Amino acid sequence: MPGDGYVSTAQVCEAAGISSATALRWSRAGLLPPYERIHGGKRGQYARWPAHTPEQAKWVKAQLAKLFSREEIVAKLAAGECAPTSAE
Repeated sequence: MPGDGYVSTAQVCEAAGISSATALRWSRAGLLPPYERIHGGKRGQYARWPAHTPEQAKWVKAQLAKLFSREEIVAKLAAGECAPTSAE
């Protein structure tokens, strides 16, 4: 998966120090980009995320630590305050 423009849920979580449940919840709330669900047959399902997601997850965690609300963070994202730096 590395190098194809996507990262795993584990990579997102490790970068920001969050759980997979938190990453999925943040995605549903609009704090992280949508993930793509991949069906791996006998290996089950997994999610893959755009390559910039670990950076965005760290940024979101920092904003929450500064006591910004989720709504404020979504507005900051819409304004481009956390623009992806990788264009893979």
